[in-house]
Amino acid sequence: MTGNEAVALGSIAGGCRFIAAYPMTPSTGIITYLASTSKRTGITAIQAEDEIAAVNMAVGASYTGERAMTATSGGGFSLMVEGISLAAMTELPLVVVLGQRPGPATGLPTRTEQGELLFALHCAHGEFPRFIFAPTDAASAFRVMRQAFDLSWKYRAPSIVLTDQYLADSYWTVPADTFAILPADESANKAATAHLGGLGFKTYALTSDGISPQGSLGSENTLVICDSDEHDEHGHLTEDLPTRAAMAEKRWRKFPLMEKEFAPPEIEGDKTSEAILVGWGTSATIAGETSKILSAKGLKSAFVKYEKIWPLAVNPALLDKRKKIVVIENNFTGQFARLLAEMGVRVSAKINRFDGLPFFPEELAQKISAGNL
Repeated sequence: MTGNEAVALGSIAGGCRFIAAYPMTPSTGIITYLASTSKRTGITAIQAEDEIAAVNMAVGASYTGERAMTATSGGGFSLMVEGISLAAMTELPLVVVLGQRPGPATGLPTRTEQGELLFALHCAHGEFPRFIFAPTDAASAFRVMRQAFDLSWKYRAPSIVLTDQYLADSYWTVPADTFAILPADESANKAATAHLGGLGFKTYALTSDGISPQGSLGSENTLVICDSDEHDEHGHLTEDLPTRAAMAEKRWRKFPLMEKEFAPPEIEGDKTSEAILVGWGTSATIAGETSKILSAKGLKSAFVKYEKIWPLAVNPALLDKRKKIVVIENNFTGQFARLLAEMGVRVSAKINRFDGLPFFPEELAQKISAGNL
């Protein structure tokens, strides 16, 4: 199957009920798959008139209580960022798939790159917590999408899933049991239901953990108010400054709990190796293959694969100053290496490719073994 098909299957497993999107390479295959299977799944799939409409349709669907998503590429994501900020302020869960390709502008629309990590991390006006994922292969895409939906609905925070053209359009052989569909986590919905009833429902209740029970539009005998301006606990617009401060603090009280959702990835390969190859998304798969080639040549090698990007959990081995940390990624500036450095990791070398092609393990292994970093 293709990576896009795996993303779509993971969305189904995550309880997705609605997708709105505007076609844009390389993410178009997600909505076409969900549309073609909609009679069996019951998912509503809408081709919107543009990306602004798509993201706001998804936010509106989330307001009705349905699990909703959208999918796009860099140019479309640029148009969506105001809608993502709207989801953050209204604390409406939302999953956005961003299929990366070389930019700026139209760039190379049918080639691959990982140039939008920092964009996803800092996109949209205002400050708010978010989850960022980057699947490493098709099996990872299925797993990540399922978790993106569950965590977005648990914390009422956006989940952004970074794919790329290499993942989206490549065909992957995956064991069938990888796609066992388990029930979606509905605990957040049940918690909200327990609080519903009457006109005094607090859409943005100031809870100790920052997570308010989510009421949805049309809830029986309950008034659910939602506002894109700053608001009080009931959802009414306010310019009361102490209330503004309390709401900002409430939204950020979620973040320490969100951090606990992501455990550091394991070191794989020869843990005694001085060098550790680090990759994220599809470059992580390449790092793993490269490490195996080096090991076959008798060279000690270990690697780390990151599919859960933010909040960033760092394996303690990466903080060991005796280790040589080599970060592999498909962009010019070394965006993930920069994030690791901000977390205290001393990056020894960066290997970057930005010509529109993915890395090839044999070439990387030759470069590393020759010491040409």
